[in-house]
Amino acid sequence: MVREHELAELFRDAAGEPPEATFDEQDVVRASRRVTARRRMGAVGGSLAAAAVLVTGIGVGTGWLPGGTTGQSERPRAGVSEQGAPSPRSGGGQGPTALSVPGGSQGCGPPDRRLAGALSEQLPGRSPSGEPVAAEECPPGAEAASFRVRREGGSGSVTAILRPAAAGLSTGPAEVRRLPDGGLEVTVRADSGKELTLRSSPGRDGSAPYAGELREIARELAGRL
Repeated sequence: MVREHELAELFRDAAGEPPEATFDEQDVVRASRRVTARRRMGAVGGSLAAAAVLVTGIGVGTGWLPGGTTGQSERPRAGVSEQGAPSPRSGGGQGPTALSVPGGSQGCGPPDRRLAGALSEQLPGRSPSGEPVAAEECPPGAEAASFRVRREGGSGSVTAILRPAAAGLSTGPAEVRRLPDGGLEVTVRADSGKELTLRSSPGRDGSAPYAGELREIARELAGRL
């Protein structure tokens, strides 16, 4: 009978020498790190995809992102163009004003009582009511008063505007200027040092009242102001 140690030697001789390993410990460590990194990348990518889906769903549902229905029309408001500027109104042309004063602005407020009282004494033949009216245009900070007049030589309105004198105002003889609408205008320096502009505006008959007296009226009025 073959003994046990003889069998062991027979098996060892049959198996031969084991082959040498084709990898070492460092190869195993590197392979393990690559597998771990891939798993982490997969986990992070899945989390980002889920977060993107969640944010998109919330944005669409609340109207933050295009595609959501908010129940409100996206059409521009009436009267406002696509660029945000007010749409032009029909017939937007501006008509002539009663007084063309450099630097003037629309709306002068109520007539100045002191100026109206001084002007009324220089204008015989005023309308029966004798009440002053507001000027239609005057520069900021100016005092203004206007009267509607009706006389044989022409009907219309006479307006006086008193404001701080502009630089370079001539102290020589006042010059009466004819305006495009047929009115007349003269500017003089008042005794207070301010600038007084007096204008005669024609009425429907096309004649400016006090056309031949406007310069003299302005001088008399300037002496009281």
